[in-house]
Amino acid sequence: MAAADLVMNDTLQITNAQGFPEKLELNKEYSFEKEKRRLYRLPPARIFLAHNKDGIWDYRGEALITEVTINPVNEKTTGKFKVVKIYSEEHRKVMNENMQPAV
Repeated sequence: MAAADLVMNDTLQITNAQGFPEKLELNKEYSFEKEKRRLYRLPPARIFLAHNKDGIWDYRGEALITEVTINPVNEKTTGKFKVVKIYSEEHRKVMNENMQPAV
């Protein structure tokens, strides 16, 4: 990866190991850790929050990035997010059917 390579994201998709919480709670702050150097939309802009389950993205709600640290040496991004919206089952179904990443 070149020194200036950054991945821009409007979605925080994380596995359990990367910090997806066992139970989502509104207005609660959680930590995450991702491989690569990543940028996220910052408040007041929201990001989509997706639980990555074996490569399938389960869109669960929306969040605000409250803290982000990019470590250029080990090429990891760590941070915190606050859940600002939790989707209903119906909303999740529509999002999950239409928002999977291209293969």
